[in-house]
Amino acid sequence: MTTKDSVQQLALESVLKFRRSGVVLSVGAGKTKLGLMYLNKVGGKTLILVPKLDIIKSWQDDAIKFNYEHVMENVTFSTYLSLKKHDLPQFQNIVMDEAHNLLLHQDKHLHQYLGNILGLTGTPPRQEDKKIMMNKYYPIRYTFKMDEGVEAGMLNDYRIYVHKLDLSTIKNIAVKNFMVSERSNYEYASKRILMASTDKSRMFAHINRVNVLKQCKTKERYTLQLLKQIPDDEKCIVFANTIEQAEKLCSYSHHSQMDGDYLHAFKKGLITRLSCVEQLSEGINISALKHAIVLHTFSASSPKARQKLGRMMRLPTDETSHIHILCYRDTVDETWVEDVLKDFEESKINYV
Repeated sequence: MTTKDSVQQLALESVLKFRRSGVVLSVGAGKTKLGLMYLNKVGGKTLILVPKLDIIKSWQDDAIKFNYEHVMENVTFSTYLSLKKHDLPQFQNIVMDEAHNLLLHQDKHLHQYLGNILGLTGTPPRQEDKKIMMNKYYPIRYTFKMDEGVEAGMLNDYRIYVHKLDLSTIKNIAVKNFMVSERSNYEYASKRILMASTDKSRMFAHINRVNVLKQCKTKERYTLQLLKQIPDDEKCIVFANTIEQAEKLCSYSHHSQMDGDYLHAFKKGLITRLSCVEQLSEGINISALKHAIVLHTFSASSPKARQKLGRMMRLPTDETSHIHILCYRDTVDETWVEDVLKDFEESKINYV
């Protein structure tokens, strides 16, 4: 029988054979506990890298929960952005939490480090530069994916609903001295990509098209209607594109400019609606979270899209989470969504 304990033990045995290892573990399979088990075995002074400071508390809480408080006495935490501030030779171990955040330019600081490295991730990178870093510093030794956890009865089941929406043809967007529609604005942004004569101009044209889609209002209007269909006593998180949009969609938001700890209230069930931008994509666990609405997925080459869906795997195993992904029909948005959903069981995906 497959259990969390057996998965963690197999992963631990796999990584202890090597100086540098990576593990792909589904959300809910216990990446943090595995990290603590690993440090308990190898001992020594350790640097734990996290993408954001919020995640440190998860390590501290799990150390207490699983009786590994002694391990934390030799631990220093750092964000990936602050990696270069540390004198790495003083550490015997580096643990990379959400290891897909490691960037190519950080090779300059890491390449002379000779100690142990353990990389933990639920979403191994697909971008070539990040794959280079993965293969060099935390080559994957063990993998346990989300659908394996569902099949084994370790994780709750899920359903994904893709809502295909048409861009508006109403001319209500002001561009310079005239009005355009969402559809015509998108088509012009796509033409600019084809007209680009250099790699740099093409890159900026692609970025512009992303921003054009993110600024369209059709998904906002649809989200407000969709929220009304979700029972008021069930938690729902909304992943928005911008802080301004997040604050429009829900009465309570979690973002870098927020005033008040609404995330704590949401976790406790004091409120059942919370909008956010990217802060809750990874590393934050929310119990009893039954619904999610995702306004924008980007491409699966960015792990954040897959990480957002992973927030939904903390229910009791006899319950089902519901994930709503909004997608603009006949746009590049469809390609992005299809790319993200390659990681998920086809029978669990419904097109609305």
